Amino acid sequence: TTFAAQAGLLAAKVAADKGQGDAVRADLAWVAESAGDPAYRGIARLRLAGLFLDERKYDEALKQLDAIDTAAYIGLAADRRGDVLVAQGKADDAKAAYRKAWDALDPKVDYRRVVEAKLDALGAAPDAPAGVGPVATTARTAASAGRTEPAR
Repeated sequence: TTFAAQAGLLAAKVAADKGQGDAVRADLAWVAESAGDPAYRGIARLRLAGLFLDERKYDEALKQLDAIDTAAYIGLAADRRGDVLVAQGKADDAKAAYRKAWDALDPKVDYRRVVEAKLDALGAAPDAPAGVGPVATTARTAASAGRTEPAR
């Protein structure tokens, strides 16, 4: 039920606050496998992928991300995939993942700016459609102001 999934996510948070990593993983795994609502499964899988990334268990993190099938989480899953790929030293694959995240996230969502910063850091700044108004990097701001050096 929805309440069981919510309770599982809450139990994972409480366990995380207490530093009980095994319990966190167990609670999130239960929600990821058992929740009736795909949105709760997606949340649990995103959180599990983050834990596995922190533990350098990259293949396990990617497996969790592969299992996310809720359209609302595709952008966030692609962003987390980029994080895993960066940690693995796969910059080109990470650029593609971040670009997928950029494309999937609504331009009005503030988190898209974080993805833009990640793309900028990899030298793959996205081209925003007219009127979207992305955050400009220091180099782009300097270039548009006619300076040859980045602003400090």
